[in-house]
Amino acid sequence: MNYNNFSKSILKWYSLNKRDLPWRYKDNSKKDPYKIWISEIMLQQTTVTAVIPYYIKFITKWPNIEKLSNANIDEILDFWSGLGYYRRAKNLHLTSKIINKEYNNIFPKEEDQIKNLPGIGEYTSAAIRAIAFNKDDTVVDSNIERIVARVFQIKEPIIRAKKKIKERAKKLTPNKKNGDYAQALMDIGSMICLPKNPKCNACPILKFCEAKKNSNENIIPIKIKKKVKPVREGYVYWIISSDNKVLLKRRLDKGILPGMLEFPSYGWSTDGNEEIDKKVLSIKDFKRKKGKVSHQFSHFNLLLTVYEKKEFNVNDINGMWVDKKDLSNLGLPTLMKKVFNHINT
Repeated sequence: MNYNNFSKSILKWYSLNKRDLPWRYKDNSKKDPYKIWISEIMLQQTTVTAVIPYYIKFITKWPNIEKLSNANIDEILDFWSGLGYYRRAKNLHLTSKIINKEYNNIFPKEEDQIKNLPGIGEYTSAAIRAIAFNKDDTVVDSNIERIVARVFQIKEPIIRAKKKIKERAKKLTPNKKNGDYAQALMDIGSMICLPKNPKCNACPILKFCEAKKNSNENIIPIKIKKKVKPVREGYVYWIISSDNKVLLKRRLDKGILPGMLEFPSYGWSTDGNEEIDKKVLSIKDFKRKKGKVSHQFSHFNLLLTVYEKKEFNVNDINGMWVDKKDLSNLGLPTLMKKVFNHINT
């Protein structure tokens, strides 16, 4: 394969077909590493469609590293509600404080400096350096892994072929316009080289693809049957005071949904959060709500049984009492939004 022609074909396609995304720049001289970093963190395990509105609001609220470093972590976590994987938000805040203190609010360029920042691994570091600073780091995300596996017809599951894929991808990486090249591959993976039924006729690198030549484009990457997730069950408590306020608490700054607001819950989390709920468990005469709230986490599925208690005396228990009408304006995580909807059906 002529690697130079491969990257030229991709860059030519990108100049005509690239997606219009709010973190991309028409003028490369105006690239802001801060905004590229924010977008890359948000895009971890989250779709572009879901990220765009969050990104726009985030950048409007915290337009630079200094403002983010001075923000309150609870405000950031509440803003993050709905994006999931809340550790990302905590790491953004921690990293902004480090860059503020150690780098005078200037995002570092060196690979070892970037990798030492919280929440930034090999892929994110490579993406930031390639896109923001046009370094020739090899960027390999899940979309690019799929493209490389098909181009070289790698007949192994991706999980077992990551080293081989990275080696092949490194050979393809150009030493010029690598930021555009990496983003082009991401776009091709999202728009053309799809996991199922790829749109090969629209692909700018069709002539380089060994899987297509051998009619294996729907077989590669080789898939491994996913393990069935375990199911956990627990309880959540909807407690309303006599003046129509709802009891909330903020979870501990660790474990699942770290630092997030929730209706008191019990029985499903093993990270220390449940110690806060002992007073709630002592309340008598709860009414059980029909049905259960289901939610998927990355490593398990959750079923919550909902219990209600109305006309409760707020003096009997400490907590965060919020007007029921204001709940929709709070940064509740998706799981608690489901509980809220379940209560009101």
